[in-house]
Amino acid sequence: GTAPVAEDDLWHIGSLTKSMTATLAARMVEAGLIGWDTTAGQVLGDRYPDMQATWRDVTLEAFLRHAAGMGANLGPLASLRVGQGPREGYVARVLSRAAEAERGGYLYSNAGYVVAGAMLEAAGGARWEHLVAREVFDPLGLSSAGFGPPAGDQPQGHRAALIGGLRPVPPGPNADNIPALGPAGRVHLSGGDMLRYLRAHLVREAGFLSADSWARLHRAEGPGDYAMGWVDLDGVLRHSGSNTLWFAQMRLHEAEGVAVFVAVNAALLDRVRAPVEAAADAALAEAFRATDGG
Repeated sequence: GTAPVAEDDLWHIGSLTKSMTATLAARMVEAGLIGWDTTAGQVLGDRYPDMQATWRDVTLEAFLRHAAGMGANLGPLASLRVGQGPREGYVARVLSRAAEAERGGYLYSNAGYVVAGAMLEAAGGARWEHLVAREVFDPLGLSSAGFGPPAGDQPQGHRAALIGGLRPVPPGPNADNIPALGPAGRVHLSGGDMLRYLRAHLVREAGFLSADSWARLHRAEGPGDYAMGWVDLDGVLRHSGSNTLWFAQMRLHEAEGVAVFVAVNAALLDRVRAPVEAAADAALAEAFRATDGG
C-alpha cells in the first residue's frame, strides 16, 4: 500500500535468527552452562533414546557451523506432522535420521540449529525463547523482539497471488515456519533494534561477551566460509534470511566500522534480492559520506 514505513515497524528476519542462537550459546558457554565441545549425546542422549549413533558425539559448535552433516530440513510431510507442536517432536525425528553429508564439511541445516537450540534448552533448563530473550534481547535492549509473524497493526509478509502480484498473509500458522524452527529463524523486531544488535557485534561489546567469544562467533571455518550465524564473503560478515514471505539481509563491515540491515516483506527472490543488495550497498556508501569516509 501507500503507508510509509515507520521506524518502529516490525520485520521478520528469518535465518538472521541463527546469529542470535549462536550468540545465546556464547553467553551460556561463558556462564559455564554448556561448552562449545559439549556433544548432543551428553545433553540429549537420555531424552532421545532413538538418537542415531552418528549424532551422539557431534558438538554444539559443529551444529552452529553447519558442519554436523545433518540434512537441511525435516521435510514437508514430517514437518506437517510436527505442526504447531513442541520442539521435541522435531528434534526426535531429525536425530533418528542418518547424516546426509560428511561431518566437518558444510551443509546448511535449519535442522542442525534446532538441535543446537534443544541442547541449549537442556543445559539452560528453559525454552529457547525464554533463554534468548533473557540472554540476548534484554541485555541489548531489544524491546521489540518477539517470535513468529508480527501481529497487530504491523507489516505482513506477502506471497505470490494466483494471478500476478502479491497478497498479504495475515498473522497465524500460515504466516511463518512451524514453532519448532524457532532457533533457526522465527524472530521479528524493529529495524532500530536490529541495528542495536548488529552494533554489539560490530564493536564487540565488552560488557556483553569476552573478546575470545566474539572472535569465535565471527571466525569462519571450513569449506562454506561459515562462522556461527554469519558467512564470511570477501572479509564482510553477512547473512540473508527468509521464511518465504519476508526477505532480510545483515552485513558487518568490521574494517569500515559499519553495520547494515535491510528487510522487505516479500520474498520472491527474482524480484527482491537485487533491490535488497542495492539498498545494502547504498547504506554503506551513505555511512561513508556521513563520516567523510572514516
